[in-house]
Amino acid sequence: MSIYGAINAATTGLDAQSKALENISGNVANSSTTGYKRLDTSFSDLVSSTGSRQAEQVSGTVIATSRATNYLSGDVTSADRNTYMAINGPGYFLVTNRDGLNQETPESYYTRAGDFELDTERNLVNSAGYFLQGYPINPATGAVSDRAVPIQVSDAPMPAQPSTQINYQANLPSKPTTANYQKADGAANSQYVDLSVFSDPDEQSTLALNDDGAPATLLTAESKLLPSNQFEADSVLTLKVGQHDPEVLDIDANTTVQDLLDKLNGMHGVTAQINALGEIEISSFETLTIDQAGSVPSSGSVLDMDFAPQPLPSTGTYNPDVVTGDKADDFIKSSVAGGQETVYDENGTPVNVELRWALNAENKWSLFYNTNTNASGDEVAWKKVSDMSFDAAGRLTSPASGLVDIPDLEVNGVGMGDITFKFGLDDLTQYEDVIGGASNIGTSQDGFPSGKLQDVSIDAEGNVIGKYSNDKSQKLFKIPVATFAAEQELQRVDGAAFSETSTSGEPDFRNGGTIRAKALESSNADIAKEFSKLIITQQAYSANSKVLSTANQMLDSVLNIVR
Repeated sequence: MSIYGAINAATTGLDAQSKALENISGNVANSSTTGYKRLDTSFSDLVSSTGSRQAEQVSGTVIATSRATNYLSGDVTSADRNTYMAINGPGYFLVTNRDGLNQETPESYYTRAGDFELDTERNLVNSAGYFLQGYPINPATGAVSDRAVPIQVSDAPMPAQPSTQINYQANLPSKPTTANYQKADGAANSQYVDLSVFSDPDEQSTLALNDDGAPATLLTAESKLLPSNQFEADSVLTLKVGQHDPEVLDIDANTTVQDLLDKLNGMHGVTAQINALGEIEISSFETLTIDQAGSVPSSGSVLDMDFAPQPLPSTGTYNPDVVTGDKADDFIKSSVAGGQETVYDENGTPVNVELRWALNAENKWSLFYNTNTNASGDEVAWKKVSDMSFDAAGRLTSPASGLVDIPDLEVNGVGMGDITFKFGLDDLTQYEDVIGGASNIGTSQDGFPSGKLQDVSIDAEGNVIGKYSNDKSQKLFKIPVATFAAEQELQRVDGAAFSETSTSGEPDFRNGGTIRAKALESSNADIAKEFSKLIITQQAYSANSKVLSTANQMLDSVLNIVR
């Protein structure tokens, strides 16, 4: 290489080191810039035309090129803003500039700077002025759009959602301790619901019972039933009341009238006594059947009696599915509290649904809800939700599905529409032989009132979440993460952002990293390393300057020979 070649090489060396210094200075200046990607410098030699033999070859000049470090992530640190975010792994946030807010297809840019905040127009914009884009989410269906738009969070209130289902769980006792329950006195059937709440009794009498003698003597409570005009030695009575299991009384030589009376009086809602005419007067608030089997007695007919609940005077009807206002206190005294739940109509009006459990027979319950808290007279106060049955192990057997539909549920005149009660076969139980009230009561429902937007945040799945005054949250947008086949070929633009080029490839939104909420990615420029490179660059620049000055001196010496 000639002296002129040396001067040219030193000059290119100075230019290359100047470019390296420019990159270093830019890296140092942006060491605190969120999402900044430093530029390193690569050096390549340029060889001039030389001979084909090694002895004829000379070293060439140098050229400096910038090398992107987009693939290197900066440190991710926690932040105190709900809308700040960072990307764990590869990828970029999809953003646009202010002009893109008014464009049908916004111009796209890409950045790792996730310091987004809501501006006055409720757009998510970072400190560099880039507006975040995302996929709108349909609030009704949860469907995510496939077209990205600038994210603008609407401050419209969340509409009310009417309740359609009440989820219920509880464990019921084997014997409820109602106000009527008389454990100490041993009162029979005091754990059951008071049947006078639903009906008046049906009252009937048997024919006059006598000893079938000559002359015949009327039977009294202490009399034996054999011999008599109504029973034979093989007579068997089967008695069934309401939902209770049938009871059987075998008539033998020792069976007295009192035994029969005790059997009847021990049944729920049934009373019996023998009058002076030898007739057994029977009164029943519930369906009661008495069937006699065996030989036909001397009276000529077996005992076959059917009792039916009689209408209440206040209503003129018998309806075991409702409790009227004048019977509400008696109902409350013979049932136990079942909890309460607030439900909402289509306008978001809250309505409190109060529940009570009434035991009809062993392992057989009815659930009621309070439809009118101020009911009086024949106005309906409580309505039945459903009858429930349990097996001996305390598992719900009916309804088998664990679901009950209530058409047109209404409380204090507010119609709630059709409501489904979901009990679940494992959520409603009658475990353990205990005496008490309903326990482990838990209720929930799917309705809510309208709510005003109070806060916006980002979740771990990269969704923009709106939080409302009704304690509900709603997914508003899905934030995409873009990757490129050759991200080092992206074109750098102002604000720690990049734009797509023909050599970078098109953005791929399928394989990006995950989004970390309330976090920011720092610059990947390390000041200590940049200072180390600065020292090396300074030394190389000084060395090239020395080569240039030396070559100049040698050229002067040649010129001085001529002089």
